[in-house]
Amino acid sequence: MRFSPLFPLGAAALLTLAGIGGAAPQPPRAPSQPPAAAPTATAQGYAGSDLCMACHSDAADHLAGTPHGSNAFARLTAYGCESCHGPAAAHAENPDDPALQPSMDKKTPQELSKSCQSCHSGRQQMFWHGSVHARRNLSCASCHSVHSFKAEHAQLKQANEIDNCLSCHKDVRAEMWKNSHHPLREGKMTCADCHNPHGSTTPKMIRAASVNDQCYSCHADKRGPFLWEHAPVRENCMTCHMPHGSNHIKLQKTSVPYLCQQCHSNTRHPGTLYDGFRVPTIEDPNRGSNRLFNRACTDCHAAVHGSNHPSSPYLAH
Repeated sequence: MRFSPLFPLGAAALLTLAGIGGAAPQPPRAPSQPPAAAPTATAQGYAGSDLCMACHSDAADHLAGTPHGSNAFARLTAYGCESCHGPAAAHAENPDDPALQPSMDKKTPQELSKSCQSCHSGRQQMFWHGSVHARRNLSCASCHSVHSFKAEHAQLKQANEIDNCLSCHKDVRAEMWKNSHHPLREGKMTCADCHNPHGSTTPKMIRAASVNDQCYSCHADKRGPFLWEHAPVRENCMTCHMPHGSNHIKLQKTSVPYLCQQCHSNTRHPGTLYDGFRVPTIEDPNRGSNRLFNRACTDCHAAVHGSNHPSSPYLAH
């Protein structure tokens, strides 16, 4: 199809006529008003970090080199120091009035944690609300210190993570000093290797979906699946082991054979307890002779965590 060279002019004329016969002409717009200026920090009661650090130089020196003292923190937060401590203009004008001091001590544990979580709300901290520590009125400041930390990492109040946890968990401290223990006091692992102190969806704030999954993260050889399984092992490693320490070998709750006989008390051999009434005597040297061979179930049933030997349904190999 061929168009006439006059088509653009005709179309323009039709559009012009449509505009004339349509809506009435609009009155000229009033010049736009400039947007209202944002209130300054001082107008909102904020003094500014420069004024804070001019007086609190010791706190400023301690913050230097930390994430809270970096330029990135100043860019991310609106008011620097006062992002955590609150407006301080009134305090700057009258610093001797204790009622005007923006002290963190005046805040409840929930208010303190809310202040921290305005930045630290994801990743490791996402389960803080409803966690055991939060329910017991602890706050972020119970373990961490922005200005007076002692640890090299995470700004902890104690020199290291283990001391930080053991400052409350005295029972765990006692178990750690038993003969058999995880290498916590040797510094080869920390409490946070198994627990998330900020909360988790599992009991005892463990990091894995279950106790067994947590243990398998290191003890992968015990995971299975096995051809012949040991039911208590599949259910919970803590059926036989103490996680923080024991005076029996391999963190066992008690020594074998009694550890095994707590469940296997009516087996074909020997289900009765090992005591002084069932050992050989001068009068009857044959009595209890089946107990002379080291008295340990694991001497024969060595694969207590499970066996893949086709002829070992009793975990002998």
